[in-house]
Amino acid sequence: MRDIDKRYDAVVACKSASLQVQPGEIRALLGSNGSGKSTMVKILAGTVKPNGGEILMDGAPVTINSGLDARNLGIATAFQDLSLIPTMTVLDNILLGVEPKGKWGTVDRAKAGSEVEALLERFHINCDPEAYVQTLMPSMQSLVEVAKAVYQKPRLLLLDEVTAALHRDEVQLIFGVLRELKAEGTAIIYVTHRMNEIFQICDTATIMRSGETVAHVNTSEVTLDEIVYYMTGQRPEAVSPHEAEAAHGDGADLVLDVEHIALFPKVRDISLKAYQGEIVGIGGLEGQGQPEFIRAVLGLTRPDDGRIIYRGEEVHFHSPADAVMANIGFISGERNREAMFPDRSVGENVFAGRAAKGGLFRFLTDRKVRDFAQAAVDKYSIVVGSIRNPASSLSGGNQQKLVIARWIAMNPTLLLLDDPTKGVDIHSRRDIHKILRQSADEGMTIIISSSENDELLEIADRVYLFYEGRVSGVLSGASKTPERLVAAMMGLTREQNGAAKETRQA
Repeated sequence: MRDIDKRYDAVVACKSASLQVQPGEIRALLGSNGSGKSTMVKILAGTVKPNGGEILMDGAPVTINSGLDARNLGIATAFQDLSLIPTMTVLDNILLGVEPKGKWGTVDRAKAGSEVEALLERFHINCDPEAYVQTLMPSMQSLVEVAKAVYQKPRLLLLDEVTAALHRDEVQLIFGVLRELKAEGTAIIYVTHRMNEIFQICDTATIMRSGETVAHVNTSEVTLDEIVYYMTGQRPEAVSPHEAEAAHGDGADLVLDVEHIALFPKVRDISLKAYQGEIVGIGGLEGQGQPEFIRAVLGLTRPDDGRIIYRGEEVHFHSPADAVMANIGFISGERNREAMFPDRSVGENVFAGRAAKGGLFRFLTDRKVRDFAQAAVDKYSIVVGSIRNPASSLSGGNQQKLVIARWIAMNPTLLLLDDPTKGVDIHSRRDIHKILRQSADEGMTIIISSSENDELLEIADRVYLFYEGRVSGVLSGASKTPERLVAAMMGLTREQNGAAKETRQA
């Protein structure tokens, strides 16, 4: 891949980026959130079209406009966000689009069955090929995702964070298959956040930063510190997971105290404190347990272990409705799926939170809804034609401001936000940050999970970094720097740094 450019309006995902891989080579593709590595994979997979640059295979230019184009070129991809269809069987998912044909052009079910059974045995996937994918454990689904890609016998195999949901023994099983494919001459591009895996399985690495390719290295010739330096442009300084725990408001009340919470497989042992008037950030690479943690505090899922202490008392919320009644608000970055009623009016969307706290069978006048909503719209500068218009008529940024206004207007004691500015323009993002800071200054406790490092550094008083379902660092004050944040994101703590060096030496 040469001089690859990809833009989404004003957002530059890739800028003159490059990537090469040889037959029989396993190349890591590394970078922090927003570096462009996933975009490069999607371009090769045919799900994203570049704005510029060229792709060559065997030295000849090729065009990839679809997944079918990629497949015809011998490219197969396994994604962290699974491409499997939950309501189809394991066998049908693996065969989809590459079914072996019989004499009359129909699917040769006997041949398909024997091939899939051999594939499942190779990956030690102990399940019925006729079982529906949705009935499998998450880790087994991830194994099926990789097996599906391998079944295509690709010349180039793309693996995008495929080990995120796997246990250690399953990771080693995948590595065994990759070594076999490497010996057969398959070229493999491996995207991962687990630094120890790079030194175990990868021959080379391409490192990206801010959409640009900044280095091509041999993994045997670099250290973990050097990789983080290429990713951030700064020399990393390993952090202690709890060195900033004591940095909080002067004598402020402890609002939330989460002790050793576990929610398998993503959340393994998370402890977190949030004080009155504080904005606590949660960061880390995707798939480290951030959304699961937020929803466990909200009561959407029941923790497997640990305690949640809210305002001095241990709580066991059975549903988000219990949390709302306890004066906890929740804002999701997935507006259409978890936060908004697109076909309902702006006024109804703003009033929805207030209505949820009211008693059953209470009559609401149109004026009460309208006055409450209009006050929130005016206060938070939400651009609407009329509060009677459907929420879907607003821009993305104003839709998110609407959702935030819904909860801020209720003045919750604790406000939980999961990536609230995802897909929001920079002007709306600044408005949202201003609203959150003002609310915290007035005494609200805010916990915000974000996939944007700059956002965490800008808005949070303290930042907890999650890695492998645990807290790998807590940053505040002078320790809240981009390089230390990325180091903790990659699991580069003082305790783990030594372990990574031992792995590399071994």
